[in-house]
Amino acid sequence: MKRYASYCYEPILAIPAALAVLSMAGTELGLETASFGAVLYTCLTCAVCAFFRYLHGRERLLLLGASAIFLLLPALYGLLESTEDYHYEHRYLWLIPLLGVGCDLCAVLCRRFRAARYVSAATVISVLVFFLISETTLSQACVMLFLAVLLLLFADETQTLWRSKSGHTEHALHLTFIAPFIAIWFALALLLPVRNSPYDWELFRNIWGRLQDFAISLTQRGNGGSADDLETYKVGFSDDPTSITGNIEYEEKKLFRIERVSGSPPSRIYLAGQYCDTLEGLTWRATIEDDTDESNLDVLESRSTFSRAEHAYDYLQSIEVRITYREFASRFMIAPEKTLLTRNLLSQNDFTQQGHNFVFSRKMGINTEYVVAGYRMNRLHSAFLEFMREVEPITEDDWNLILVEYRGAMDHLTFDRLLEHQARMKTRYLHEFVLPDAAREFLLNAVGETDNAFERMMLLSQALSGFTYTTTPGKMPDTVTDGASFLEYFVGSRRGYCSHFATAMVLFAWSEGLPARYVYGFNSAIASEGTTVVTSEDAHAWCEIYFENVGWIPFDATPGYTEGELWSITSENEPTPWVPTPKPTEPPVQPESEPEAENEESSSTFPALRIGLYILIGLVALVLFAIPLLLLDRLIHNRRFRQMTPAEQIRVLYRRNSRLLAYLELPAKEDETLAEYRERLQPRLPDNAVTWLTPYEEHLYSASADAREVVASMLRGNTALAEAFREKSLRKYRLCSMTNRLL
Repeated sequence: MKRYASYCYEPILAIPAALAVLSMAGTELGLETASFGAVLYTCLTCAVCAFFRYLHGRERLLLLGASAIFLLLPALYGLLESTEDYHYEHRYLWLIPLLGVGCDLCAVLCRRFRAARYVSAATVISVLVFFLISETTLSQACVMLFLAVLLLLFADETQTLWRSKSGHTEHALHLTFIAPFIAIWFALALLLPVRNSPYDWELFRNIWGRLQDFAISLTQRGNGGSADDLETYKVGFSDDPTSITGNIEYEEKKLFRIERVSGSPPSRIYLAGQYCDTLEGLTWRATIEDDTDESNLDVLESRSTFSRAEHAYDYLQSIEVRITYREFASRFMIAPEKTLLTRNLLSQNDFTQQGHNFVFSRKMGINTEYVVAGYRMNRLHSAFLEFMREVEPITEDDWNLILVEYRGAMDHLTFDRLLEHQARMKTRYLHEFVLPDAAREFLLNAVGETDNAFERMMLLSQALSGFTYTTTPGKMPDTVTDGASFLEYFVGSRRGYCSHFATAMVLFAWSEGLPARYVYGFNSAIASEGTTVVTSEDAHAWCEIYFENVGWIPFDATPGYTEGELWSITSENEPTPWVPTPKPTEPPVQPESEPEAENEESSSTFPALRIGLYILIGLVALVLFAIPLLLLDRLIHNRRFRQMTPAEQIRVLYRRNSRLLAYLELPAKEDETLAEYRERLQPRLPDNAVTWLTPYEEHLYSASADAREVVASMLRGNTALAEAFREKSLRKYRLCSMTNRLL
């Protein structure tokens, strides 16, 4: 009993460890969930490993062959019946056995070396701590399995220390007998209720947050003369951070936090950092330095226009956010599009307005916090397009009516200031630009004969969104040195990142006689409740185009960046995206014919019939592998027996006869002599099955015994014992005979 119990040490440790890894990394193994089949497969793998150590010689080879054959069956199916991705999609069929073997080897090391137990326990603790710190969700069963491994290792080490002091109990055997109690604890722990929300660790988070703030502030103070962080995380940089060449590469950092204070909750938000008006070579520059009211005039122009609509909030919605700097130090204020400079914002922060840019008097770092309001446009809605097709000029009465809402805060922004603002936008943000031939052809194909300026830009943005987005477009050719050569290169390659798309939109707008500017900042998700962390990976660039009597409208042609720019209007239940339909200048592409549907009847008959067929193939392969192996083993064994000396043959025959007596449930007792053993066997077995013990005893204790006669007597006894075994259990006799267990 003790011998068999000691074999359970490795599976007792390996099974919970393998199941814990399976539950934790099931997706990496190719499983959506750790299903019952996957759990059974893992346990079976660990059991096969334990059984392998219990077997000897030919039995080990048979087990290895059987395992290899049935592991190759899925590969055979993948080659003959399935798609090319079959082996990757079903990689768990091979990775789970590797997981089981690996955990079993770790258990073997834990049994032999105390250092292995220490390393295993430290690894489990490290994994749990890592997932706790990273706030990764683990299932209750996964955590309990890891804790069960820790308990088993702790109990094993405790018994080892106790044994070293008292000299009692084999530690491997001890672990086998306490495993049921740990299994009961595991089952009870799974039945206990668990809170749906994790423990927030508020005290430790506060301490850790203070330490992080202190470390970041020290770093920012030490780098007071370093480059502005907004320049560092500007999208699309090479040696010059404002250049649109090269690939995007930067270290991910948590830059600042945003929190919605009021207004409609979008799913994403544009946060502008700097507005650039001039393209010098391949570098965008912000050249406007005088203090103006450009931002407020833009907001009032848009509000005055859309207030004439039946429901202004169908086209323009406000949002107010709180921004808190973290690992971010900059002289530029980060703000949403169409920022409204309120009295509170002006009084709480020392900054100036340079064109549309908000610049602090000094670089602001960690814990800089301010609340800023802005407006966003429903520009992708079909109703917005209808409104833009019939925009009327703003009258002085319309303008004064909007000023009344701000209770005197905007009285200095008179109607004359609006007219000056409209003229200034054309001189500041409109540059003469001639399209190269390839770009002109692309624009013609994109917008067709559409004459409305807003609709043309929407069609153009949609056409550019059909390009390929990549953060690694590679270095541009040396011939690309200015806007014209860039645009020709870009419409030819049709690949790039946000800086390329934004630059192309600005250049196309200039060619159409529309004021436009390049904006870089951040495009981030925003939670309806709580705070959202903006990272360096949220850095983004887009284009803004000015339409007189409407104001600046953002255009983001980068593929996948229009989410959150569409909401339902009062007269509709669901958002209705605008689908532009330009007059085509090229013949339409004929759709490819759809492939014929597969025969549903043939595909539905797969599982039972084909799985049964492959199992049958595996069994046949196993038989074809086992029969030659056993026949070869019998040949080798008999040949070796004939080549032995009589003394060696006596030892082999004693092991054979003892095994047969064990099968007959008549093994020798530890405290009885051979004579006593013979007397106990005589009433239960034929004479030939017992008389061999007498010459064997003489051989052991008398030098005069003839070894050849002893061998002959023991061979007769072997034949008689085999016959008695056959009469007792014919099925077991045949099984042992076929597997060479009687040799």
